[in-house]
Amino acid sequence: MNATVSIDRLVIAVVSSQDVGDLAQQLIHNGFYFTRVTSHGGLLSDEIVSLLVGINNSRHQALLDLIGRCCHTRVKYVPAIDNSAFQGQPLMIEAEVGGAIIYTCEVEQFVQY
Repeated sequence: MNATVSIDRLVIAVVSSQDVGDLAQQLIHNGFYFTRVTSHGGLLSDEIVSLLVGINNSRHQALLDLIGRCCHTRVKYVPAIDNSAFQGQPLMIEAEVGGAIIYTCEVEQFVQY
């Protein structure tokens, strides 16, 4: 990370594990540094990834545009009820998955040792 850059924003991008590979490559290619935190959660218990990106506010819109180009929603069919309680073919419903959830926080102080 360049010591002359002032970090005044922390962007937390929560994305699908299906989108994170392309997004991570594009972030690196465009000079964004990040920390990756993997977890499971949500209604569908899918793997999700949170990327923590420290930036200067002047690059905020560029980061949002890049995330928007890499993270897309898609339709997934999931069982409407728990499979263990149902004999035979379960009823499937459409669920929208993917995309990104973005949180932006102001950074009071950034220190790198």
